[in-house]
Amino acid sequence: MQASSEETHRGTGWITAALLLGLFTTSFPSTILTIAVQPIAEDLNALPSTVVWVTTAPLLAAAVSTPLFGRLGDIYGHRRVYLVGIVIAMVFALGSALAWNATSLIMARTLSQTGAAATVPTAVAMLFRASPPGQRVRASARIGATTSAAAVIGVVVGGPLVDLVGWRAIFVGQVGLCAGALILSLIVTPADPGKRARSSLDVPGALALAVATLTLTFGINRLAVWGWSPVPVACLVIAPLALRVLVLVERRAVSPLLPVRVLGSHNVRVITGATVLVGAGYMGNFVVTPLYLQGVLGLTAAVTSLLTVPRALSIVLAAPTAGRAAMRFGERRVALMAGIALTLALAVMAVGGLVSSLVVVAIAIALSGYAVGHLNPSLLSAQGSAVDERDVGLAASLQQTGFQVGAVIGIGLFTALAGDATDDGPFALVFLLTAACSLAATLVLVRMQDTSKPAAPHSAPPRIPGDSGS
Repeated sequence: MQASSEETHRGTGWITAALLLGLFTTSFPSTILTIAVQPIAEDLNALPSTVVWVTTAPLLAAAVSTPLFGRLGDIYGHRRVYLVGIVIAMVFALGSALAWNATSLIMARTLSQTGAAATVPTAVAMLFRASPPGQRVRASARIGATTSAAAVIGVVVGGPLVDLVGWRAIFVGQVGLCAGALILSLIVTPADPGKRARSSLDVPGALALAVATLTLTFGINRLAVWGWSPVPVACLVIAPLALRVLVLVERRAVSPLLPVRVLGSHNVRVITGATVLVGAGYMGNFVVTPLYLQGVLGLTAAVTSLLTVPRALSIVLAAPTAGRAAMRFGERRVALMAGIALTLALAVMAVGGLVSSLVVVAIAIALSGYAVGHLNPSLLSAQGSAVDERDVGLAASLQQTGFQVGAVIGIGLFTALAGDATDDGPFALVFLLTAACSLAATLVLVRMQDTSKPAAPHSAPPRIPGDSGS
């Protein structure tokens, strides 16, 4: 029995490694691209404002498609959808490397990131399936640490890589990493459970959700940039209508994309709403901070990159303590404390911006990452634990979509408020507004219910579905 337990534990380790590698391969190009906008624009004879859509369009696509992939995993099997997502990401990464103009690059990146969006909820569901409920926050922390490590590597390696061999090497490297993750996942991840309740995909619901998400995020994002022009106004008019259609469709659907049993969960509603606010505050701050460091303090791009590394690195360092803290004190308590810490860190950054103190801003950057490194894993774990096992993929995708929707809104709003500023005032105001978003999220999380239980200190590792060990 002891040998079987050790074998199962090793199997879980390999599964975790394969899934985290898959998440890494689909995450790391994003931060490199934020550094490579100017070289790409020059190479493709395009305006930088056009090339920026290489990052914005994939973010919108991920926000729209993540819930769909989460539900597809619940219906057809998370392993199957995960593998398909890696293949799509790999194929269109090659397309990105071969892009001949800005339009083809934006399209290829958007399709590649759509495939990448399939890996997040499905990987979460498979990691949760291989972990007992009391240890799921540890798996969530590992996911956050992996994506943050990808961000660190993107920032540190991106600039020299683009300078030495060009931006196309980013995507050539991604193709190779995707191939490695695909092969490893095919070998070590267990097959989806054979007995699964089959149901058809709710196509009308999927379309209504896509329209509602896209029009809301795109409308708010562009409203901050274009003002009250016809396109964002039309999007904001369509968004509530699409949401109403979604509600009507889901009430009548035999197999709804958003089942009432999921949306009826108190924690799902609370956590998803809070995550939107966290995404707006944290990601808005993440994008605006380099503009402040370069536009106001006069730092170079290289120094700015180095100063942003601690934010992502502190998320990686938070992973071990985030898992242990949530297992000991409960996900709700850790989430509230992390929300308070994030609010204080962003408020300190506002003070640093007001007095033009690079030291204060740099400290706040690192502290904000450490707070998020504790906040997001607790929220993701609590969201997955709030629903039935058959709906874990959908629940995880809703939490991720909430963060992405908030990110698109926050980036558009806060860059419009301070993106072109050359003095401290607008940036200090934006930093304060991002702290307000974090505070609002923390107040929402007060209503979160803590259902986690401390894990038994000597409990045996879980049996992996599909494992034939005795």
